[in-house]
Amino acid sequence: MKELTRGDVLHVYGSFGLNMDYTVRLCVRMKDEINGEMLSEAVRNTSKRYPYLSLQMKRDENRIYYEDNPKEIALINDNKRINLNSEESNYHVWAVCYRDDFIYLDIYHGLLDGTGMYMVLSTLLYEYCSRRYGVTDHRGVRTLEDEVRPEEAIDPMDYLPEIDLSNVATPSYTPAFSLEKDAGFHTADLNLMDIEISEADFLKYTSANDASPGTMIALLNARVIDSLYPDRDKKIMGSYIINARPMLGATITHHNCVSTVFLDYSDKIRNMPFDRQCTVYRGKTFIQSDSERVAGAMTFSANRNRLMLDSAPTLAEKYDVFARSLSGGRLLFTYMVSYVGKWKYKAVEEYISEFWTHVPSANALLTEVAAVGGRIFLTVHQRFEEDIIIQSLLDELKRNGISHKVHKNIPADNAHFPLP
Repeated sequence: MKELTRGDVLHVYGSFGLNMDYTVRLCVRMKDEINGEMLSEAVRNTSKRYPYLSLQMKRDENRIYYEDNPKEIALINDNKRINLNSEESNYHVWAVCYRDDFIYLDIYHGLLDGTGMYMVLSTLLYEYCSRRYGVTDHRGVRTLEDEVRPEEAIDPMDYLPEIDLSNVATPSYTPAFSLEKDAGFHTADLNLMDIEISEADFLKYTSANDASPGTMIALLNARVIDSLYPDRDKKIMGSYIINARPMLGATITHHNCVSTVFLDYSDKIRNMPFDRQCTVYRGKTFIQSDSERVAGAMTFSANRNRLMLDSAPTLAEKYDVFARSLSGGRLLFTYMVSYVGKWKYKAVEEYISEFWTHVPSANALLTEVAAVGGRIFLTVHQRFEEDIIIQSLLDELKRNGISHKVHKNIPADNAHFPLP
């Protein structure tokens, strides 16, 4: 039996409490049609390299936990929306699908964050490309030649100091401008739009304005919303997700290890020139990425999660308390941006044509950013009917000379994850 960690517990109980399929589908289009036999061998070797991810989620009357799962990782020749932790996936928390020239990694977000998923995907793609194209360079990629280190499966939040929160005032935050509640958008099922943009064009634009790719996307979102709702009485607040591994000295863990940068769009920032706005957003990101600051925030979160667990002995109570915490956090942000970082595994990059990140409906407006092979792949997720935000964003790209192409507009396709 493997207990939930302090870093993962909020995501697991909170998502079940909100009836959310907390999974991610990484969609990778290769240069040629997929060879199923070679991919099967690649999946088998990848599962061997990550033995600690061969798990089945279970529950008893009071808790959710994992048990080792000796069955093979499922390989499914289809691009349909699948069910993880079910018979279809051999009761595993991850699976691989393929169709035509696409490989899909479906994986449970309650166990891994984006950086952890990239680790698994890089191994899978290397194992496949070594067979399909004769690739031998695996620098930076975990393979069966490497030792499986215990630190890969350790959640650093389990080892942060225990502190007494009884006398610590709970941080107070003002709810941010909401596209659903304040803008009056009509709530709808999650919709995804995949947009490819030129990395050269985009980096030229960001560099000229002292921005990074992630902070630029965040600022463009804020400016678009501000232009549409200039007379709002609440602040536009962005959530920019960053990797907290370096700050916690846990660079190889697969567990959820992220921190949030708060990017407000105040009246003062609104009145600044554009390049100055970019500098401010980079500065905010730099300051809020300080190691001591991040470690302190995550220590608070780990201890808060511990207290919530202690206060909720039954499963029903755990679902409730963590769902309220998760949904309360949503009120703090108008939009979210997540950028794992530029793809680092050069040996397989030339065989990748597209790379899309499809995630759960954690926010009314969320943009996932991936950068592979000289292109940037944006997936804009929205939980409302109106298309004015996305169309305004596309207009902003065009106005600034950033070439782009809309690939598809689809409903959610990340895996279902039924309650065990």
